[in-house]
Amino acid sequence: MRFGSLKEDFFELFRNILLKDIILFSIFPIILLSIMLLPEAIRQILSFSIYEPSWWQFFSHSFVHKDWGHFLNNLRGYLIFGFILFIFANKIKEKNVLFWLVLSIIISLPILSSLVEFMFYPKLLPMIKTSQGASGIVSALLGILPIFWIYYFSKKEKTNFTTTYYLNIVMLYVASLFVFIYTGIHKRLLINVALLTLFLFFIFIYRKNIKLILKSIAEESKGNILFYFILFFIPLFFILAPTILFPTNVIQGNSLVDFFMHYIGLVYGILISFIFFKVKFSRPPV
Repeated sequence: MRFGSLKEDFFELFRNILLKDIILFSIFPIILLSIMLLPEAIRQILSFSIYEPSWWQFFSHSFVHKDWGHFLNNLRGYLIFGFILFIFANKIKEKNVLFWLVLSIIISLPILSSLVEFMFYPKLLPMIKTSQGASGIVSALLGILPIFWIYYFSKKEKTNFTTTYYLNIVMLYVASLFVFIYTGIHKRLLINVALLTLFLFFIFIYRKNIKLILKSIAEESKGNILFYFILFFIPLFFILAPTILFPTNVIQGNSLVDFFMHYIGLVYGILISFIFFKVKFSRPPV
């Protein structure tokens, strides 16, 4: 393994990052901060009233936060997930792709998530009367990570690893994690076993690709050692981040935490990036 110069490897990861890129990366948190500074009465108008919504709330609710603690939690998630994606996209020369993906999520997910809340929350989660916060958008950034990661190997090896089998593995992991964390709510252990069995089944089907990917990661040790460790870190981070950063204690005082929105965002990020990269890889180079 060639470790080379860590200083040189570090600067290579950040090379080609322009002031324009930093500004684009900063626009979303600046918007959230600006709205947070508005009077509380205006922020309440912008929040999504699930039972009697105004038309603008179907979009505006994802940019409003209940309090500073709520805002800072989402800001932390955006900076962590976004920074990892940003550095990775810069290294593999796909910054524009990342920015377009994030923009499409910021525009479309608030509307989709509010429709889900409007149609299903009154029956499934009747305790939740209003909704606000960028949790869904931030979680969608985490969902982009495993698809961006596998696209890199598809691009490098000129083999399409972005298959439906891979999507099934990622989605089944998310589903297994969800039912495992909230077993105390649904109390159906058979669901946990069934999802885990399916997850392992698709891992088995995908095993040849996994070997090729591991071999490709090993080859990266001959180049930038920091990027080599990032390639190992991304899937591990995706596996562990929801257990650390997503709410597990859904009852806080007399209120119910909208834990479901994190997973809606996570699944949406996975699906929209999977479709995008699958189409992108299938197109012949220009």
